[in-house]
Amino acid sequence: MPVPDVDVTPPPTAQHVFIARQPIFDTADRRVAYELLYRSSLEAQSAGTSVSEAFMCSDTALHALLSIGLDRLTAGTTAFVNITEEHLLGDLYKIFDPSAVVLELLESIEGTPAVVDACQRAVAEGYTLALDDYDGRASLDALLPFASIVKIDVLDKDIATLAPTCERLRALGIAVLAERVETRATLAACRELGFTLFQGYVFSRPETMDGRAVQVQQVTMFQIMALLNEPNVTDRALEEAFRSHPSLSLALLRIVNAAAFGGRGIESIPHAIRLIGREALSRWMLIMLVSSVGARNPVAHEAVVAALVRGRFCETVSLHDASGDPAARFLVGLLSRMDVLLGLPMTAVLERLPVKEEIREALLEGTGPHAGVLQLADAYERAEWSFVQEAGDAGALAELSEMYVDALKWATERLSAVKG
Repeated sequence: MPVPDVDVTPPPTAQHVFIARQPIFDTADRRVAYELLYRSSLEAQSAGTSVSEAFMCSDTALHALLSIGLDRLTAGTTAFVNITEEHLLGDLYKIFDPSAVVLELLESIEGTPAVVDACQRAVAEGYTLALDDYDGRASLDALLPFASIVKIDVLDKDIATLAPTCERLRALGIAVLAERVETRATLAACRELGFTLFQGYVFSRPETMDGRAVQVQQVTMFQIMALLNEPNVTDRALEEAFRSHPSLSLALLRIVNAAAFGGRGIESIPHAIRLIGREALSRWMLIMLVSSVGARNPVAHEAVVAALVRGRFCETVSLHDASGDPAARFLVGLLSRMDVLLGLPMTAVLERLPVKEEIREALLEGTGPHAGVLQLADAYERAEWSFVQEAGDAGALAELSEMYVDALKWATERLSAVKG
């Protein structure tokens, strides 16, 4: 009996997020990359000035990986992602696979000793660096040995005056990218001068893409960050913190996949935590915290409770009859409500989640070792008592009722602890 389809109309928990992308072309007019740009809405034509650079970079990075998906945004090419000094010095760029991105250092970054050291580390770890809006100032000279690409804004410029700068950069082995190219005449002049990469309205205006993200409670992130900074905290305590908030559990699983941890076949939340490691997890929590500052949509209480109750109920049933791994069953139950939380079909929810095939089978096809407990939970919630009785012995209904009440109490207590 497959799990019935549910209405996936966007619920109050589903926060729309937006990222613009603008293609970058080479001298043969081949698209080689996309720059990812912050947008506050589908209609916004620019990043605006109402939020900080740190917020824009964090928000774009988070939703590129977790909400929309880097593969969807770049169609398999490279992503240019903006990086502030804060992100660079804090190694926050490590959420990205170095083979998938170019780290575009914003023009506000100066070549201080700390920045130079951070650039050296990033390059040694396989990341490609680009300098944005390069203006030739001397304070950036210390960064040139680490930059593979330099971007120069050519809008309203006399292109001929850029010749010395372009020649100098090319002599250093640096590819020079002309940005804000708006006419064919400018494009031709830039090619003649030796620019090898191009970006601007002459090719394409930025295209805004959207996705949905579940609002994450900041207090939960603070709690997890505090736990991660405690050397004696147990994995069990970290697991409990994640289990108290369904959207964080979902983000955790996406992180394993998106951040190139090789996390295929995740079977439980503790497994995902161990695979990521505490240092990387702490970095992710900081990114998520910064990004959440501007979020406005509150978590729909009942939808969150339902996800927690189902996860706990599936876990408790498994503990009672020893029919399978309780941690895996909790994950199955929790994920089975994520389509409701996100307002997406289950196939889309699972698209970037590195869960084991048997978990995927239970959620999509209603088959495999975890299907029975999920079908039981669904039947109980729908008051299909004949199915519930058939799934157990004569006393099954009374026992399951007690388990469900306990699961509801457990979920309520966890949410109260988070809010308090």
